[in-house]
Amino acid sequence: MSVLATVAERAAGASPLWASALLPEPRAGLRFSGRCPERHLLGVETIYEGYLLHHGTSRLFDQDDRDLAVLTGDYLYAAGLREICATGDLAAVDALAELIAACAARRGDGEPDADDALWDETVAALRSEGVASRESSGRRPA
Repeated sequence: MSVLATVAERAAGASPLWASALLPEPRAGLRFSGRCPERHLLGVETIYEGYLLHHGTSRLFDQDDRDLAVLTGDYLYAAGLREICATGDLAAVDALAELIAACAARRGDGEPDADDALWDETVAALRSEGVASRESSGRRPA
């Protein structure tokens, strides 16, 4: 099953409201495939989908009901962070929680620029920190 299909399936299983908002086909594909550690991909893409529901155009969900879109986004933020927690990488949890907060603050401040650079920097740091962590533990990068 693809990463986005897994995100959609889990959201649909969590609430019939979210299931009813699913689009028949995704509007776009993965953003971070090949750019973040594979063990973090599902969590990062889940969090990113939550971000899109809050601040952009969702790949997976209809956004006609703004309240439902925000609630679905909140669920996906939590589900994505839970997924990252399951890897045991607390530095990644911290970095992604900080990213969510920074993006929300920028929107609240009326910042006109997109958050793409923040996302790219954070995901790049996950990759760098993961490599450094494996090297210091004696494990070789995959």
